[in-house]
Amino acid sequence: MGDYSESWLKFEEYLGVRPILNGTADEMRVMQEEMMAALAAQYPPIPDSIKTHDGVHDSFNYRIFCPAAAKSDKLPVGVYYHPGGLVIGPSIADDYFCAAVASSKIIVISIMYRLSPEHKAPAHLEDALSGFEWAYNNAAEFGGDSTRIYAIGVSAGAGLAISVTRKVLLGQSSLPPDTVKGIAVFCPVALHPDHIPKYYKSTHTSYTEMENNVPLLNASTMRLFFDLAGNNAESEDYFPIRDSNILGRLSPMYVCTSELDPVRDDGMVLVASLKDSRIPVKSDHYLGLPHCFWIVPSLPETRTFYENAITGVQWVIGI
Repeated sequence: MGDYSESWLKFEEYLGVRPILNGTADEMRVMQEEMMAALAAQYPPIPDSIKTHDGVHDSFNYRIFCPAAAKSDKLPVGVYYHPGGLVIGPSIADDYFCAAVASSKIIVISIMYRLSPEHKAPAHLEDALSGFEWAYNNAAEFGGDSTRIYAIGVSAGAGLAISVTRKVLLGQSSLPPDTVKGIAVFCPVALHPDHIPKYYKSTHTSYTEMENNVPLLNASTMRLFFDLAGNNAESEDYFPIRDSNILGRLSPMYVCTSELDPVRDDGMVLVASLKDSRIPVKSDHYLGLPHCFWIVPSLPETRTFYENAITGVQWVIGI
């Protein structure tokens, strides 16, 4: 395992503690709220050029981030799924991320799917798919172009972005199979550690390396999330890259990974699998940093992350 960057260690020194999610679902939710409250002053307000609209559809809430230019131009649409292990809800970091992506002339719709343990699998995936269908069918109402719609996700939400794409490709939705034109995923949860494909098993070491005392997300916390969510370790619905028949049909994908992250090798396996399947893929990897490090705006690497993230999303969309 590598060393943490100097900037991250300075952040931990500032906090006076290494932030680690653990405990019950409610305790982890409180921990996230407290950490984001401590960081809130570092986040600038959403620019006036981005208009937001909140709504409810069926079993989920959504928030639309719409650039002002959307009134005159049909813009591409990115459907966003937040992180949190399918247990913790979105935060100010997600709003900032969605607004940043929207600032590059992309309409972003954040789907706030149901959470566990209150709602077990497949509730999250049902909402994620239903949210994508809703975004596609209503794109024109908020200035979007349904022929240019993309899946975007972070951590567990990244897994949902790929899972939704697979469902659409397999005809397990109301949408045409070729609806999802591209995917952008950040620190994706793509595999269960107990069921790594044999071909990649020897190189998938991040869960072992990051078992405990890892900032933000331990391997042990990931296992707790899986238990709380109730998703089967062998499920191709929740771990779609286990489905080798679908890999060669996936859309072009941007993948972001961090070195000191238990799901690091999920992303590495994903990139390797896409390349083996001749799917266009672009990736960025961050040394010395933990899972979703960019929630800390003051890190110098966060600025680099956002520059690369926007470039990656634009590459997927073809801007």
